[in-house]
Amino acid sequence: MKARPISTLQADGAVREQLPEIFVVRMSELWELGRHIQFEDRVRELHDMRIAAKRLRYCFEFFSPLFDEEFKLHLKRFKQLQDYLGEIHDCDVWVDYLRAELKTAMQGINAARRELDTHVGASQGLAESAREMDELYTDGPVNGLLRMMTELSQRRRDIYQDLLLFWRGLEEDGFQQQLALDVAHAATRAAGQEPRVPDGTEDT
Repeated sequence: MKARPISTLQADGAVREQLPEIFVVRMSELWELGRHIQFEDRVRELHDMRIAAKRLRYCFEFFSPLFDEEFKLHLKRFKQLQDYLGEIHDCDVWVDYLRAELKTAMQGINAARRELDTHVGASQGLAESAREMDELYTDGPVNGLLRMMTELSQRRRDIYQDLLLFWRGLEEDGFQQQLALDVAHAATRAAGQEPRVPDGTEDT
């Protein structure tokens, strides 16, 4: 997922005053992807959300000297969000790897099955081929790969449920709005102005 460009920034402008322009884009990226979070099987969108959360967190960390000390609590919540999304992504990556390994392992079994078709009747040759195929199932990697895929899928399911509860908690706490207010406060604090919410942030 590519970051959206921020075309309104001025090279000679004060960094603090341009914080709303920076963060309204980065926050919108994350919360627009947040609408996919209720769909467990949207692997690509959840991966993009992980990237957007990481990008926004790093942005806040980079500008952290401009924020109040209590802002560190927000960063902890970002870290937890990243952890959930990262673990889900790890499960997806591992399952894809195991699926490829299973395909390779099944090639040997399929070859053994085709060997069975070359025999006529209950011949000794068929018995040997059947024994070879049984060994591939019993001693080969297929059972282990299937078991690992099942366990990873269940782990992903459990983490996803935790993520869903965590995200709903953020929404109930007004986390997005609080971040927008903190950004506005950091942008105007030096000039003694009243904080302003960046346009469009509350609607994303």
